[in-house]
This record gives sequence, C-alpha cells and structure tokens, in this order.
Amino acid sequence: MVAIVVTGIITVSAIVLVPAMSYGNLFYVNQQQLRNLALDTLKTMLLDAGYPTKWGSSQTFTNNTVQRFGLALDSSSSFYVLDPDKVSRLVIDNPSGHLGYETIRDRLNLQGYGFNFRIISPFNVTANDGKPVSLTTMRNGVKVLVTYNDGSPIPNALVKAKIIYTMRTGSQTYWATPVSNTTDALGRCMVKCTDPAFQSGDVIDFVLVLTVTVADLATISATYMQGFHQQTAAASIIGDNVTLWIPSNAIPGESTSGERRIMEIASVTETYISTIYIGGDPTRDKMTWGQGYSYLSYILPGLSYEDTLFLIFTIWVSIPGIGRPYILFLGPRPNWMGSRVQAFGDPTGGARGASAAVKVQRNVIISGMVYIAELTLWKESL
Repeated sequence: MVAIVVTGIITVSAIVLVPAMSYGNLFYVNQQQLRNLALDTLKTMLLDAGYPTKWGSSQTFTNNTVQRFGLALDSSSSFYVLDPDKVSRLVIDNPSGHLGYETIRDRLNLQGYGFNFRIISPFNVTANDGKPVSLTTMRNGVKVLVTYNDGSPIPNALVKAKIIYTMRTGSQTYWATPVSNTTDALGRCMVKCTDPAFQSGDVIDFVLVLTVTVADLATISATYMQGFHQQTAAASIIGDNVTLWIPSNAIPGESTSGERRIMEIASVTETYISTIYIGGDPTRDKMTWGQGYSYLSYILPGLSYEDTLFLIFTIWVSIPGIGRPYILFLGPRPNWMGSRVQAFGDPTGGARGASAAVKVQRNVIISGMVYIAELTLWKESL
C-alpha cells in the first residue's frame, strides 16, 4: 500500500511539474531567441550604412530610395558613428521626407515583429521644470535639473549656459557673457544671466543653450522664452541644405500676409555657437503664406562638416501689438531638445498583443556627441 501511495504521488507530481518546467524552459528559450534577434537587428541598424550608402542625403527622398536600411556614417572609419542625415529621416514631421515604419520593417526582414526605436541623450537636462522660461525667471536665475535616464540625480555636473537675445528696438542679435555652475547632491543648480544689457534692457526674446558635462560625456539642449515664438517657423537640415516653412499652428492673430524675413542663422556645435549666414534680403530671405514663399531653402556650404547639432534663426516678423521685432527660433526639432529621435515605430512598445518584449541599447556618436540608441522588439501575436 505504501509503495502504491508513493508511486501515485510521484506520478501526480510528474504530471503537474514536468509541463510547468517545460513551459518555463520554452519561455526562456523564446526570450533568448528574441533578445538575440534584437541584438542582431540593432547591430545591423547601427553598423550598416545601408544602400545607397548616402541614402539619407538624397534631395529627392522617398521610401523607395532606401534599398537596404542602415544608419552608419559611410565616411567614418569608426564603429557606431551614425549619419545625422539618415537619423533625421526617422523624424516623422521632416518636410524633406521621412521613412515609414513598414519600410524599415521590410528592409530589416522583421515581418511578424514589432519594434520601437529611439536615440536619446545619455542623461536628462531639464531647465525650468521643462517649461519655456519667462524673462523675469531668466533674470533672477533658471533652475536646472540633471538626472540619469532612470531619474536618479547627478551631482557635480558642470552646467554651462549661453544666452542669445534680441531687443525690442534693436536690429541685431546679442550674445550675453556665458555663465556656469555645478549641480548639488540632488542634481540641481541655478544659472543666471548677469549681462548688464540683458538685466536692464528692453529684451523681446531670448534662447538659453545649456551644455552639461558629466565625467567625459556632454549633452546640449536649449529652451526659449515663454510665449509663442517657436510657432513662427519650422526647419530641417539635410547635408548642407536647410529648409524652413510656416507651420500650421503659426502665431495666432497674425495676418495671412505677415512676412517672416530670415536675418541671421547661427550654428550650435558641442564647443561653440557661430554665425554662418547673414540674411535680410527682402526677396531671397522672405517667407509668407503666399504661393511660392511658404517654404524657404538654403544651401550652406560646409554645414555638414560642422558637426552642427541645431540652428538658431534670427527672424524679423510681425507680432500683433508689438510691431516687427527680431525674434529667435530653434530648429530642427527635436535636436535642440537634447535628443535626436524621441520615438520611431509602434509607440506601444509591445504592450498590445505581444507575449514578451526585449530592450537593447548601445552608445553611438552623432555629430561628435554621444547618444544612446535603444531598440525595443517584440513578436506580434497572430
């Protein structure tokens, strides 16, 4: 009887435990296979230049331009250096053309799988709680928070601030004396523009550019004066070509015939800000709602070799109740926000209809700056 009972217990245990163990092993194998596929896919995206090798720089870009997908910079002798023109094709609202999700999935042979891809800064820099800065706040001091991507604070980060501004009655762009500070144990510090003209003058607009260095890594981001100024124009950069256009959410209340005239373009790199174009021509540098003028394109020779992160445009524009002052505009988005691709692909990240998802990352270099390329991959349910 005892033997029969023991045998029964062993049999029941086997019936219950063996399938559970098999399912666990199978789940682990599937996860490992998915992770291997994600790693291989990310490696292909970051190490392959694709075909044509300079597909991102095509001025007549369509999805059919890309016969093989890859983001690597063809002219680089180093690994994990990405082509900024190719990366810009992953920005959905790029007027020069962007790649579709299904196109990339097809070129990477990911049928049956979903993915989300983004390129972000190695750490987060938040000025004024992520909101545009008022003139009073800029004069009194702007709070800056530096954290890792998981939200933990970074102490002793070096924060350098450069302020570019315009005056209500002035006809030029002014550059304030740079200031710097270091973050405390909570990753916080304050930067304040002490330039006398900025403190006492009739400032109409400004841009704050922050360069934050942690150990040997740096990231650059910018913010602008509180108001509607970023609705003045939108921009993209492809190679040496800069395109501007009037967005659909342009300045409220402005007449449809309101002219925007590009007066100056400055390039922001990791090490400096410099003027690269002086405009003001009433025909060549004009944008209006009228036919033929709503888009404006410049060829700026050498721009692609500048390692330009983003541009600052000085624009002469009509503002109801103010007149025609010079205002400042940052472009292209999202480069000036400190990241190159905020999200591309399925935004759910596998939350819908997927049994599991994996996330893989790799440091990359774009225009001399270090970023994190992150791929989330999952198998779609049938």
